[in-house]
Amino acid sequence: MTTLKDLQKLSDLSIKYRKNCKKADPSITGLVWRVSKTGTVSAAYRHQIRGMKDQSKVFQANMRLNSTAFHAVKKKAMEMEMKVYEGKCPFEDQEEAVEVPRYTIGQYYVIFRKDRPVELSVRHRKKKRVRTVGRDVSTIAWLFSREIEGGTATQPRLFSDLFIDDDRVPSYLDRIIAQTTLSGVGLGNMEKGLVILRQLYQNARRNKVIADNPLEDFHWTAPPSKRAKDIPLNALSLITAECRKYARGEGNYKNRKWKRLGLMFEFKMLMGNRVNEASNLRKDWIDFSTNTITMPEDSTKSEREYRFAFPSDVAELLKRSPAWDEPHNNLVFGIDNKPCGSYDKEWHVILDGTGVMGDVSILLQKKKRMQHRGQGVTEINAEIAELKLSRYRGHDTRHAFATDQMRSAVTNGLVMSERDESDVLKQIGKGLQHSDIKTTKHYVRPDDEIQRQMVANRQAALNQVLGSAE
Repeated sequence: MTTLKDLQKLSDLSIKYRKNCKKADPSITGLVWRVSKTGTVSAAYRHQIRGMKDQSKVFQANMRLNSTAFHAVKKKAMEMEMKVYEGKCPFEDQEEAVEVPRYTIGQYYVIFRKDRPVELSVRHRKKKRVRTVGRDVSTIAWLFSREIEGGTATQPRLFSDLFIDDDRVPSYLDRIIAQTTLSGVGLGNMEKGLVILRQLYQNARRNKVIADNPLEDFHWTAPPSKRAKDIPLNALSLITAECRKYARGEGNYKNRKWKRLGLMFEFKMLMGNRVNEASNLRKDWIDFSTNTITMPEDSTKSEREYRFAFPSDVAELLKRSPAWDEPHNNLVFGIDNKPCGSYDKEWHVILDGTGVMGDVSILLQKKKRMQHRGQGVTEINAEIAELKLSRYRGHDTRHAFATDQMRSAVTNGLVMSERDESDVLKQIGKGLQHSDIKTTKHYVRPDDEIQRQMVANRQAALNQVLGSAE
């Protein structure tokens, strides 16, 4: 019969041998064990690896043991651990049931963060980007801070305060989604937060913290962004012409440091790339013999190796970059191996040159005059921010790329049914590196002309079928 006293004797034995330890296992630097109030025995062992620090302690207790005492305690701890695993009481003279702790969502998230490498795919486990981790933490913090009913005026109850096995979690999520959709603020956080929350519940189900996963069938797709816009062809032509002036340093662009950004923005409009993919484009990724770009998995948002094919016009555009005359610089659109960190500002400079949708530079000059006179600039800052939000974004070139692809397919009579539309969206999604057709559908912004042509294509197909039947 193994009791707590027996284990305590082994502890005393370890203290006795602490000073007179002649034969010890050099790979074992200590043993950590704990007996809880419910009788559960847990043990962890610290192993020292040459050239590496000791592994983290699980519990605070730590004893230096010789090999005899170590194996005795290890054997007893493993016996008790097996009994607990089989649902039996670890002590024969103590029949108390082993209590499973009940966690709130916030408490279990701390455990989940430590166990999360098991949840991640092999691709993510190889290299988890710091920026991605920071985004996940801020996203889940936003979701956990949503207020739910049942609190007080001074201390509101938050979503993180719910117990993880609470049956009302899906209904509270529905309420948070409704509030977020109505306000239009936090839609991206809501969508990413649900992905992490589903992973958390899968982890809890696998670790038997909960019996059933209430989010197993819970799905929600964020509505299209209100800021996203399609850039019409006439506006695209004006922007392209201004990008070329910017790249050549003509007129007001003569003293701009980042002239090669003009080439980058034109390349991005033609290829539909993300800003980070274009700004971090390396010379060794480009193969001009086959006119292809191969981006490694750690440089794409999807974290999968991707291969782009481009026509000869794009090849000539890439070759015009001054970076090819800089042996020390590996970035096509960068300077000294550093990408431009203010491309958003330069994008608005180009838009100012086109005269499309207002002029930010005029407001910036007005702001400088007000600051020189010591006046407040709160209102002018709000005006500048509002103007920037109403204009085309650099990311909107991806929406324009997707819409142009759909327009081309419709014009050529390739879209006559919903199935045809889905097939075209899948092809467009491959170019945009989308794994879900729903995401690609958000990027396509069909105008009235595209919709009229789709109806005309369907009518023509129907007339052809009717004519052959007659």
